[in-house]
Amino acid sequence: MYGKLLLAALLSGFLFSCTSGSDSAKRAELLKDPEGAQPQKPDLLATVPFKRVPVIDSTNFDNFNGKDPLSEKLVSRLNLKILDENAQNFYARYRISFTTAVDLMAVTAATENEMKTFLIAYSKEDYQLIDRVMIAYDEIAESALSSVGKVTKNEITVKNYNYMGEEPVIETLKYRIEHSGKFSKQ
Repeated sequence: MYGKLLLAALLSGFLFSCTSGSDSAKRAELLKDPEGAQPQKPDLLATVPFKRVPVIDSTNFDNFNGKDPLSEKLVSRLNLKILDENAQNFYARYRISFTTAVDLMAVTAATENEMKTFLIAYSKEDYQLIDRVMIAYDEIAESALSSVGKVTKNEITVKNYNYMGEEPVIETLKYRIEHSGKFSKQ
């Protein structure tokens, strides 16, 4: 009995080792991806770290290091110039996993005197911009205006501070994050 089992195991091992290397490689690929080993698209934003909600974003000239701006090619591919045509540099700050089809990303658009941070929703499939909202702002010309945003699972709250007058003016804006990635002002 044991002899027959041993013979069957040896024969199976011999037959398996005789198959061509390319067949083995194909088989290994199919085991990894049973749908046909289709190559995956590279993640253009793989180096941008993920954060968990809630996230408070108070990006300003004092707490921003300004390293590693996005390449012109990536700015163009992600259509970021619509955030601020005058921005000299764009920086991908962090991402927030939202749905299987949509991710959120914080992008800072910077000029010499202004810094605007937007939360953008984009399609994971083709990196199409779905919607955007400014969640943080700072300017150093007069140092009188700023914004701070808070992102939770379903909502964005932005507080705009205006110190131009004798009394500061604080305006609070709220947006609901739709499942589609759209931001609806409340």
